[in-house]
Amino acid sequence: MRVKSKKRRVLLGIGLLAIVLAVGGWLFFRLHLSWLSLEDAMPVAIIYNEENATFTVDNAGMFDVIFHTKEPVVYFGNERIVMRDGIRIRNGRPYINMRDTWIIFSSDAIDAIAEMDTSAPVAVIVNGLYGQGTQAQNEMIYSLLGGELARDRFEIYFQWYNTIHELGHLITVYHGTDDSRHMVEEELLVNSFAVAFWTYFGEEEKLYALEEAVEYILSSITPPIENMHHLDFMREIVDGGRFGEAFTFETYGWFQFNIVREILRERDSLDLVQILTEMTGSETIQAQPRQILAYSALGTDMVPIIVGDAISILQDFGIGSLPDVYIAFAADPNDHMLQYPFLRRLLEPNISAGRVLPVLR
Repeated sequence: MRVKSKKRRVLLGIGLLAIVLAVGGWLFFRLHLSWLSLEDAMPVAIIYNEENATFTVDNAGMFDVIFHTKEPVVYFGNERIVMRDGIRIRNGRPYINMRDTWIIFSSDAIDAIAEMDTSAPVAVIVNGLYGQGTQAQNEMIYSLLGGELARDRFEIYFQWYNTIHELGHLITVYHGTDDSRHMVEEELLVNSFAVAFWTYFGEEEKLYALEEAVEYILSSITPPIENMHHLDFMREIVDGGRFGEAFTFETYGWFQFNIVREILRERDSLDLVQILTEMTGSETIQAQPRQILAYSALGTDMVPIIVGDAISILQDFGIGSLPDVYIAFAADPNDHMLQYPFLRRLLEPNISAGRVLPVLR
């Protein structure tokens, strides 16, 4: 009996060890491959290797093109790989796991894979959804934006104002004028554009609602630093390579909302023609008659319409042609960004599934 009991204990120990090793191996596998961020049904579409880095376009990761590397900084030729406005990683936020640092593509690097697709690249404006994130994300947004008024403030800022902000990024990137500007200057410019646009074409009550939303949000955010201007602070940490510190929601939000508040306070002095001239590098921008773009309700259905109306008006100003633009909706309410250039053929499954809406103009 004693022998059997001992044998059972040995077998039980071996079984438990096997389970621990299996679970541990599975967790290590998931961590090791977490950079792919793929759903099981969504295989990698393109993998492109360049020296010590691999970047991957996938259908499930909200259209990010990411670098996976064991090095803290990757050089593509002689160029340090960073985005024009800092490092963005999964879903628009920097992400460092226990093993690797991930750095998103440079404009030169994306050209290498764009050559693999003969269709013209498209632009994707990613728009986070209210109330569709995790419980923690939803609670954070609900609290930050003021409880019962949170949805209204979310819609006025992100689905009305910020979509034009992202369109501003597309204009500068498409015309190549963003290359000569620091990330902080680029954000100042596109925010000036968005405020100038809505001052010229928006409903006054929505501008007042935007001001109120920004003031409330800033009153809810603890500044990451005291006695330092938000522009100086962001320049310092970006120039110092402290991207993990710069691009948290609280820090980056504090930076962006402060910019918008200051520009809103001076909106009557903004010159939309002058701003568009700087954004495009063109001297042929011409002012157009004012009109009011009135939207009785906001929400996801209105985002493509708002962007389409803006593009039509801005082409009358003389900004030239733009690529086809799509609106993608992300469950994470913090996801608001421009993705350009994006490969059209990778977008098709998302269009078919209703995850992406075209901007009609």
